[in-house]
Amino acid sequence: LLGESKGNIDTLDQRNKELQHQVESLESSKKAVENKLVVTKKELADATAQYKEEIRAQQVELQANETLIADLQAQNRQQKEAASNMEAKADRVKAELENKLKALEQELGTEKGRKNNLASLLG
Repeated sequence: LLGESKGNIDTLDQRNKELQHQVESLESSKKAVENKLVVTKKELADATAQYKEEIRAQQVELQANETLIADLQAQNRQQKEAASNMEAKADRVKAELENKLKALEQELGTEKGRKNNLASLLG
């Protein structure tokens, strides 16, 4: 009976050592997983921070582009208005010149008539 108990104790000791080894192995695996989780969480936090920074940078760039577009649209409106004003002024100047041309043509016609009258009186 003693030999049998000794054999059972040896078997239990062996089984206990195997279980202890499995526990140590599982604890080691758990620690490795926890370390990997810490690294992964840090990488995720870093990636999230970088993503947020990129979004902020793109928002700033977008705002700058929108401001530039608004400025260019304002300049375009001003240039169109200036061009329209210049066209109106050119039309007024053209009309004035045409009126002066008509007046000069009439004056020339009058002077030619006088010349012809003088020539006929003299000749």
